[in-house]
Amino acid sequence: MLVDEQKKVLRHRVSVRHDKRVNIDNVPLGKGITGAAAESREPVRVDDTLTDPRYIASHPDLRSEVAIPLIVHDRVVGVMDLESDRVGYFTEDHVRTLSLLAPQIATSVENARLYEEVAQRQRRMEEDLKAARELQTWLLPTEAPDLLNLEAAIGLRPAREISGDIYDFSEHDNDHATLAFGDVSGKGAAAALYGSLISGILRSAVRRRRSPAALMKVLNDALVARKVEARYVTMLVMLWHPQMRKFEMSNAGALPPMICRGAEILKVRVEGVPLGLLPDRDYEEISFQAQTGDVIVLYSDGVSDHMSPVGHEYGRWRLANVVRGHHKKSAQELLDAIFADLDQFNPELFDDQTVVVLKVK
Repeated sequence: MLVDEQKKVLRHRVSVRHDKRVNIDNVPLGKGITGAAAESREPVRVDDTLTDPRYIASHPDLRSEVAIPLIVHDRVVGVMDLESDRVGYFTEDHVRTLSLLAPQIATSVENARLYEEVAQRQRRMEEDLKAARELQTWLLPTEAPDLLNLEAAIGLRPAREISGDIYDFSEHDNDHATLAFGDVSGKGAAAALYGSLISGILRSAVRRRRSPAALMKVLNDALVARKVEARYVTMLVMLWHPQMRKFEMSNAGALPPMICRGAEILKVRVEGVPLGLLPDRDYEEISFQAQTGDVIVLYSDGVSDHMSPVGHEYGRWRLANVVRGHHKKSAQELLDAIFADLDQFNPELFDDQTVVVLKVK
């Protein structure tokens, strides 16, 4: 029988009987032979149950009993109880032998309890992460919106159940669109929660401010005001002017976009301090005049920092080779080619991998 510490009773766990009859359950500590052994922390041997007032009648043919407490780290975890239909069956030799076995049994029982507790916690954690993952799929768009003069494709592969990468599209009344692409420091649930905070601030601010530099300043001020130790975000914000086929960009420590025109990778310099680190920061803004057929690839550091089994880095140059080799294909086909090449390099994920492919129509 095992101790239920909350209710202060002994609960039946397992028994072996020749007649398979039901055992008494929920014995209060201090009651009955087993309860007395648990409370006294000493073996209790009864030669004749009919003459012992502590005995709780369960079967009329049981005449003698011995109960040995199971103790681990000075804590009673249960009681081992043996019964016989013969008066005076159990001897001091039985008590000594059972007392030698009791610590091993007690340790096994406690280990089993700990394993079960860990398994329950693991199940709860997995359920929580699954729920968080489902929620994140609602917060992060799984498909790109239909943008004027711009074809888009999105791919997200979390290293864990949930991702610290964030991205969002915001369309405006005159067909302009704002794209934000960022990476929260760290991984897992904490990074994802911080990313959700940023997404909420971003969606609220983008309605009032279209300038990427102004939007960055608002985001930085909001995050500094809600300072979370060792948390920050790198982010690139792009405003798309569909009629002029022009991008306005502002960067806060994110990887620069990879722009491919024909078979050439164009270099665009746009830099800035990550959001949430320093107060009162101003961010620069540049313009990029796109042309029909241009491909713009935004990617998280989980792509460029992806490691091979022998420790080689995937790198920006390898990504550039894939982009050059597939730049004439659709945005989705190029996205698929990037992930296929990453898997060929190493199918095991070490960090979140997020890619957004834009192709100017």
